Amino acid sequence: MERHAFAQDYELTPQQLDQFRTLGFVKLPGFLNDEVLDSLRKRVDVELRHVPSAFETEFKRLKYDFETSREDLYALLTQPYFRRTMTELTGRTMFLTFEMCFELEKNVSKGFPWHVGVQSFGYVRADDFACTIWAPLHPIDPTGQRGGMQYVPRTVMSAEFVYEYVEPALVQSLRIRAERGEPITLEDYFALREGVLNSPAMLDILEPQAVEDAFEPGDVLLFDKYVIHRSRKLGEGPLDRRDAFVMRFVDVGARYDRQRALNIDFPVRQFGYQPYTRSHLEVATVDGELLADSPFFDNRGARTISYAEVGSR
Repeated sequence: MERHAFAQDYELTPQQLDQFRTLGFVKLPGFLNDEVLDSLRKRVDVELRHVPSAFETEFKRLKYDFETSREDLYALLTQPYFRRTMTELTGRTMFLTFEMCFELEKNVSKGFPWHVGVQSFGYVRADDFACTIWAPLHPIDPTGQRGGMQYVPRTVMSAEFVYEYVEPALVQSLRIRAERGEPITLEDYFALREGVLNSPAMLDILEPQAVEDAFEPGDVLLFDKYVIHRSRKLGEGPLDRRDAFVMRFVDVGARYDRQRALNIDFPVRQFGYQPYTRSHLEVATVDGELLADSPFFDNRGARTISYAEVGSR
């Protein structure tokens, strides 16, 4: 049988397994080969072509979920090395939910401050496992032009409290203020949303202990949903832009949390905010529904990275 162009003989080390399980993140050098990178770059270029600048100084362009064919993506997900790596690291059967891409512009785009993936994972139950593959499509030099990410080991600070307490509490606080007749604004919402992880005291904790790796195209970062992370501005240097491709995965047993989805939608209903996606209301309608069973997602078989296949070669 002819070997697929995306195939690799990729082997994890014991150190990589231990790092992911202990710190919540691990860099995987050379995880994507040149054929995969070529496919991803073409897809990202098409997806970003007609996307307006929506985040001003954060990103030049951002696209949540792709509209073009996923044939190559599903070919990647079904590669034995990909499935084996994902299941060995997570110890679970995983399900792909969304793709994203981000574009930074040199000397302009600063990316997002310290945060976790509430938009991507806030509509499942707080204790459901989820993770992200982040794949930069340009080189990243943390001692030069930067444009990558920083992330904090879970042994230093883990974001369970953000999903479990902060996100529900900030929406409830704004509701109470509105019921009392106090004026509330969209700026109040985002100040609360970003403020907890970006307060002066929290910055003093996070920044000295953050990790910022160098990446070449083909290297990826896998990190779970509790890892606090932020973008680094693309500064002066040879790159005019830096693109990154992202895949979001949830545990195959992850269930839809309707109230948390409504919490994410609060600024839309309260202030008329226009978000880049409302997928949190579209992926399911019934509280407790398995995301992996949702008809919202096409080709659910290819999206499912089965733990039972960990030994296949």
